[in-house]
Amino acid sequence: MIIDEGKRIAIFQAIKRVRKEIIWKPGKANSHLAKRICLGHLSDEATLEQYNAIATSVVSSTDANVYLYVYRETIYPTLIANVENKIWLVMIGLDGVLETAFPPNDPENYLANSAFVYLGLVKELEI
Repeated sequence: MIIDEGKRIAIFQAIKRVRKEIIWKPGKANSHLAKRICLGHLSDEATLEQYNAIATSVVSSTDANVYLYVYRETIYPTLIANVENKIWLVMIGLDGVLETAFPPNDPENYLANSAFVYLGLVKELEI
């Protein structure tokens, strides 16, 4: 996939926006939290603030791997980083709104899906 300068700027701006503030789609934050608790990704006592802190940690990590998830004509910047000895994936829209955040069961296999395009490390991309 070829990323022109305009898309590159939009991707980097989306990542910078989500670093400043975690914003979920309206009405989706608590359902995402409940799903992560139900699946055992978070403790039964986990709060939205704790869940958001994990997402913030991922997008703020200079060692995070940056991918683009490509769905038809839409791209979703996706960052992968280790948080408390667990690999977490955070997918955002180009508007800086979170799509999802979760720890894939098998990150290597999950990211082998051809819809994911690897861009590089945050520190290499200078985001």
